Amino acid sequence: MEFNTYYNAIKDGRLLAAKKDSSVIFFAEGITDPGKFFGTLEGLEKNISRDRIIEMPISENAMVGIAIGAALRGKRTVVSLQRVEFALYAFEQIINNAAKTSYISRGKHNVPIVIRMVIGRGWGQGPEHGQSLENIFSAIPGLKVVIPAFP
Repeated sequence: MEFNTYYNAIKDGRLLAAKKDSSVIFFAEGITDPGKFFGTLEGLEKNISRDRIIEMPISENAMVGIAIGAALRGKRTVVSLQRVEFALYAFEQIINNAAKTSYISRGKHNVPIVIRMVIGRGWGQGPEHGQSLENIFSAIPGLKVVIPAFP
């Protein structure tokens, strides 16, 4: 395990979670891409069952909705969104289904979901992918926003 870079920390953290708990499943676009979502999905298929790594079509709303459904059925879902801006396509799913389910069910149902969003500019991205929208999500009751300072 190498936690010297963000991508190694993310990649190794995913692997540790998956090995520790067989209910952890991953949803992402680009799993089959050689870049493996900036290297953070690299090697997962060598260490855990391929049916726990789900390649999704380009539809963030559908991906998050399916992950919420899986979470409600006992899976611990990890969703990777290519950019924070794409979470806006799934905003209704995130704020009305993932964040509020526990409240509206009086704690009977929970949605154990992690949604990873790439935030900020860099690596040649244009201004449309250089936003930091985490403050919008931090204002939603039921969501927890975590931004690591170090790998």
